[in-house]
Amino acid sequence: MSQPKRRLITGLLTAAFLTVSAPVFAQDAAVVEQDSTVAVTLVQTDTVKPALDVDAMREWRQDFHKNPETAYEETRTAEKVATLLQSWGIETHTGIGGTGVVGILKSADADENSPSICLRADMDALAITEANTDLDYVSQNDGKAHACGHDGHTAMLLGAAKYLSETKDFTGTVYFIFQPAEEGGAGAQAMIDDGLFDLVKCDGIYGLHIWPSLPAGQVAVAEGFITANSDRFTVKITGKGGHAAYPDHNIDIVAMAADLIAELHKYKKDEIAGDEGAVLAVTKIHGGEALNAMPETLELGGTVRTFTDEDQDKLEAAIKDISARLAKDYGATVEVNYNRGYPAVHNSPDETKAVRDVLTAQLGADNVKEFTRTMGAEDFAYYTERLDGAFIALGQWDGESNKMQLHSPHFNFNDDVLETGAKYWTGLVEAQLPVVTPAVAPPVKPQPASTP
Repeated sequence: MSQPKRRLITGLLTAAFLTVSAPVFAQDAAVVEQDSTVAVTLVQTDTVKPALDVDAMREWRQDFHKNPETAYEETRTAEKVATLLQSWGIETHTGIGGTGVVGILKSADADENSPSICLRADMDALAITEANTDLDYVSQNDGKAHACGHDGHTAMLLGAAKYLSETKDFTGTVYFIFQPAEEGGAGAQAMIDDGLFDLVKCDGIYGLHIWPSLPAGQVAVAEGFITANSDRFTVKITGKGGHAAYPDHNIDIVAMAADLIAELHKYKKDEIAGDEGAVLAVTKIHGGEALNAMPETLELGGTVRTFTDEDQDKLEAAIKDISARLAKDYGATVEVNYNRGYPAVHNSPDETKAVRDVLTAQLGADNVKEFTRTMGAEDFAYYTERLDGAFIALGQWDGESNKMQLHSPHFNFNDDVLETGAKYWTGLVEAQLPVVTPAVAPPVKPQPASTP
């Protein structure tokens, strides 16, 4: 039985016992003596929870946006995150994977056997010059901008951490993971390599990403692989250059490159089933210097995106095999480099259901959409390779403005969804780590003395 199911059953049994022994859940017991009979008076107490600090989240988000830092340079961001966590009494660890930060929040009754949950947000910006010059908080760092919403991701998780530190309406341990270098730097892997999972014990790990094409107030969720494996390749071809007027004296590596591109596209079309989804795209080709000279060397390269290990293996092998065969035919030599990048994010069944249940309760079933898997990549996959988890898309479109896509110099996070994201985090924690109140047995009524 999975940890979430065990915790659910525990919570239900506890609730059932309390329902039998007392008519209310939040209560104090006052013991009074009445004619040698001990009675328990149950006094209900009304506790008002604090609200999410939306104003603070907005301020943090705009501050991060104004001061963007790219992969492994998130020193200011990490310092601010750590300072805030510490100010709320949350155990804080810094420098994990370079600039990563981990906050650890335990309930008063947590022990080594208590359940746990890991929540992750990425902190890095992109090497892009921001075009939103009319913003009061436009990027102050030349050539850097939060054009992928990580400023909002960080602010929402901070908002959830602040709220949970004030309420502690859960039983167990919450780990807040603030990760560097998601944008091509594999910061998730860096944190893992630096001992992340020696520090945190995740029963499940969860992440989210802002989604510009989805309206604010809606989310998208799906089970299984939801992002693609993301690989890169280069092929360097070396032939014999010479005067273009005498092609027979040369080795025409430009023609070879053209044949290679055509054969690779044909292989992908013929050998990879259309419903499996895959991309093989040649995105660059460099060679030659003069119009009347055939080049000695040429390099081409591109990207491969797949959802299965089998397709990934087949396309890598095809690039290497077809390149070698054509080089032999032309009398050239080739050097192929194939680099496997981020793996595919996998949403496990129990965690996906848990996420969907929380979001449905908060937003309504009509606002919880089925996520269409994307050829984009996300290094949250390094976590889900090792343990169960779920990753969701959080809508941000305001319904009026242009839908600026991620990585656009015009992109800006919609602050109106800060509360939605933070509320999701807190609701997920409270659902996965329900409060377990120690059961108090009803008093035993003294029996009259027996007659001799």
